[in-house]
Amino acid sequence: MKRERKWRANEGFTLIEIMIVLAIVGMLFSFVGVNVMKRYSQAKVDSAKIQIAAYEQALQAYYLDNNMYPHTSQGLQALITKPTVGRIPKNYADGGYFNKKALVDDPFGTPYRYECEDYQNYVIASNGPDGAPETEDDILSEE
Repeated sequence: MKRERKWRANEGFTLIEIMIVLAIVGMLFSFVGVNVMKRYSQAKVDSAKIQIAAYEQALQAYYLDNNMYPHTSQGLQALITKPTVGRIPKNYADGGYFNKKALVDDPFGTPYRYECEDYQNYVIASNGPDGAPETEDDILSEE
């Protein structure tokens, strides 16, 4: 014997129930989104620190060969091609000191800043998340 199922008008979800479920799902997504964005921002900061450390290693090799760091006017480009301005290094390594063919920008899309006026002390800096120089969120080298 087959039973016939009768359609009732009150089956299904009400508009209020659907709206409550959507509100709960929206709140969950907002909490997840905020946490993901925090991690993404921290990952960019960590990446900038790693890139600065790579530049520092290349600068140390440059210093060991030449007993000086490149001048500000020579910039980090001196790690890739032999400088032609300022004090010219006498023992510049064939192929340069950095394993890339071009300098890379920081993870925030701006070039790294390099300052070395006395050939002995340098600073490498990323402008950080806000993109503005000389602010609290700048990421600086250890030197």
